[in-house]
Amino acid sequence: MLNGVGGSLLAYSDLFLVHCPRCSSCARIFTPSNAKGQNEPRYTGHESKRLVCSKCGLTKDIHPKRSWNNLWTFNHELFDEKQGVDWYFGLSLYLQAQCCGNNIWFFNLEHLDHIEEYIKKHLRPSELYYLSMESRLPAWMKRSKNRGEVLKVIDKLRQKV
Repeated sequence: MLNGVGGSLLAYSDLFLVHCPRCSSCARIFTPSNAKGQNEPRYTGHESKRLVCSKCGLTKDIHPKRSWNNLWTFNHELFDEKQGVDWYFGLSLYLQAQCCGNNIWFFNLEHLDHIEEYIKKHLRPSELYYLSMESRLPAWMKRSKNRGEVLKVIDKLRQKV
């Protein structure tokens, strides 16, 4: 990060908190180490992923495969992160709620903490801002008049986990 500003959503993609498709409780999608039992090359965003629900015991793995052009790809389309779903299984994110007439969502608690810290700031740094994840936040979320409501929803989501 650049003095507290910067980074991208990819930095938080090693862990997604999602609704379990079987029991609807909080499940985790994470990057297991050595998932295939061999040295798997790690390209950010193209690692093996594992879905685990600690409540009902559901476990599911997904692995990238080499395509004809020798690149690592998945056999399915990666989901668009703007839809409030994880990128790999397409499951609804656990940390999402309605706020100011819009949907607010977070991949995990680390992502939530980072955005909360940014929203709380009254003076926000501007150097290299256009390269940061914060520059992609919707305008309604960054407005000072919505700050209180956004922080209240963030607090409710934190207590939900």
